[in-house]
Amino acid sequence: MICLIRSELKKVWGRKSFPGLMALLIFLNLFFLWYLNRPVQGEPPLSAYRAVCRDISGMTEPEKLDYIQGLKEQTDGIALVEEVRNLFAQGTEAGNALARQRMNSSSGIYEKYYEIYRTGNYLTYTHSLAEEQSLADQLYEEISVVSGYDDYIRTVQENSSRLSGISIFQSGGSEESFTSRNIRKSAEDHSGMTGKNIRWFPAKGITMALENPVSDLLLLLSVFLFVGQLIAEEKEKELFAVTRASRRGVAVDMAARIAALFLHCATLTFLLFGTGLLFGISAAGAGDLTAALQSVASYTESSMPVSISTFLLASTAGKAITVFCFGLLLSAFAIFASRSFSPQLAGIGFLTVNWIFYTQIPSYSGWNLLKYLSFFGLLRTDQIWGNYLNLNILGCPVSRSACSLTALALFLAAGLSLTFGLFARGRHLTLRRKIFSFRMPFRPHSSLLCHESYKLLFANRILFVAAAFVCILGWTDLERKYVPSAGEEYYQTLMKSLEGTLNEEKEALIASEQARFDEASGQIEKIDRMTADGTISESTGESMKLPWESEMAFYPAFQRVRAQYEKILENGGVFVYDTGYLYLLGSIDDSFLTDLLLLVLCICFSFSNVMALEDSRGMWALLSATRCGRRKVLRSKYLVCSFMCIGITLFPWIFRWISISEVYPMGELQAGIQNIPQYSHFFLNMPILLFLFLAALIQAGAVLLITFLVLLLSHWRKNAFQALFLALLLFAVPLILSEMGLPVIKWFSIWPLYSWTGLF
Repeated sequence: MICLIRSELKKVWGRKSFPGLMALLIFLNLFFLWYLNRPVQGEPPLSAYRAVCRDISGMTEPEKLDYIQGLKEQTDGIALVEEVRNLFAQGTEAGNALARQRMNSSSGIYEKYYEIYRTGNYLTYTHSLAEEQSLADQLYEEISVVSGYDDYIRTVQENSSRLSGISIFQSGGSEESFTSRNIRKSAEDHSGMTGKNIRWFPAKGITMALENPVSDLLLLLSVFLFVGQLIAEEKEKELFAVTRASRRGVAVDMAARIAALFLHCATLTFLLFGTGLLFGISAAGAGDLTAALQSVASYTESSMPVSISTFLLASTAGKAITVFCFGLLLSAFAIFASRSFSPQLAGIGFLTVNWIFYTQIPSYSGWNLLKYLSFFGLLRTDQIWGNYLNLNILGCPVSRSACSLTALALFLAAGLSLTFGLFARGRHLTLRRKIFSFRMPFRPHSSLLCHESYKLLFANRILFVAAAFVCILGWTDLERKYVPSAGEEYYQTLMKSLEGTLNEEKEALIASEQARFDEASGQIEKIDRMTADGTISESTGESMKLPWESEMAFYPAFQRVRAQYEKILENGGVFVYDTGYLYLLGSIDDSFLTDLLLLVLCICFSFSNVMALEDSRGMWALLSATRCGRRKVLRSKYLVCSFMCIGITLFPWIFRWISISEVYPMGELQAGIQNIPQYSHFFLNMPILLFLFLAALIQAGAVLLITFLVLLLSHWRKNAFQALFLALLLFAVPLILSEMGLPVIKWFSIWPLYSWTGLF
């Protein structure tokens, strides 16, 4: 039996492409795990959670609570100081009144944190106040839930005791409702639970790995591939008639296939979620995994008295069994089907129906059994074991975990029965060859280039892969939020008034602004002298300086205006509002790295099979003997891929222009690039529009270089999976490592050439 199982596994695992396929699945899993958990505007990076885990290691639970409370109090205080200063900076009576009201309602907080705000030493784990405040709020919410676990257990028991004292539920003639039974059952399930082994830590790394939907999708995809190769291909080759007639017989033959399917599902599940968990812990940190499950804020309500490590093992094992049940049903579809595409359609239809149940049925609905016991409800094992939920079955509360185990047992029994029964019955063990026929006139392509274009773009599906990545690029760039600060809004307003050629009116505007800042600076110096002389107290002096300091908060933005003004007086030129161009060219908030990573992935997935396509079908020998010859075929392939590459590279520019120009208008396209201070030393004062075209052209050349290298890898390895694996390893992995917190790695990639405009 073991030899037979090994033989069935070898049919799939023994293929040359299998290691490359496994590496590709792991890569996609880790990439999307990182991509889906990238911080958006105002959210803390994963490294912040890791730093918090490092700093609280060794602390007791009360010390952790005090530390997080202190972090939250400081960030809230700093946020108050910034809010008050921004209100004063508006220069209106309403703004000043509201600022004083905020100060009076938070007595002493402004004075306590003003000096810290002024020195700028308030960012401990992130790079902005918004990120720091978001991190502190999340951590405080988590530790508040975990530290209050004993109170939660006490409340559950008190609710049950209070319910027992109500006479209406104690009378023998009255029937208990589901709510009362649910309260009693909750108290029973949580009896004996204490906070003795609870040790809180930020669990971002664990929850992001367990709740990654891409891992589930890749698991289902691997089951489709395994069943297709294990059953559908043998049906297509009509080998079932031979295997069923062997000495071992029908039962042993099918049992070996089912065992091989189980080993595949279990191995892939533990591989994908294991590597995802390692990535999550390395990126976001983790604490003691031997602590109680309730140490994780998301799973505090669970009634399972287990450790976090046991929960992770049980959750992954449950997911493997659920996927195995789906594999059994898909195998039954494949055995019964008489068409090669029928199992895939049946599997997709089964998943679609279950997805509708899971997403469209509300949790409070009377039909919520269909939601929680659907296939996707069973696949969420982290929620099954990590949360506490009782389902209403005929008025009786039954735990979701017990219902899920029962449903899994039924799925398993149905899958085994159908698979063995259909295979033993012996019908539909071959595929029907002819589906339908139709006649249409054959129209040969007018040229080799047209033929290769059709073959690569449509037959090889490059166009569809490229379209998918263009959508991802568009979503990434268009969803990027640009929030100008108060200083930037002042700079934008002033520069839009000055933009263009310098004249007397604009000089007067600059002079008036300079006089306003000089007056504010003089008043601050005067108040400082009065404080030093003892004429006024220090607190009174700080209050008197607030309006003037709010005025001076815009002085750094005015200095940018002043720098352009002095350069125009010295060398000539025009005013240009440059913030939008600096974002577009990558000098501020460099988005080139993310765009380049997506472009590289698009190139790798699109073009790794271009040269290997003919090798896999043995067509090069035939093509070399034709009149056009091998050289013209290769030239056509390179031309098609080059045009596709250049077209794809231009899309990020369009998306970024749309997203940035909504917040930071970009005008004066005919002005010279040297009018932007960041590029004042560029060797040629070409128009900004021409400079943008040059930047896009060089980026297209950088991506085109990667395209040629991927095509060379495809031609060298003569295998699509090997070429894809090497291309991802050489071109994508350095960029991914850079995005994960190793910025030095990007200098060993094509990034310096692609983002040269951001290096000024």
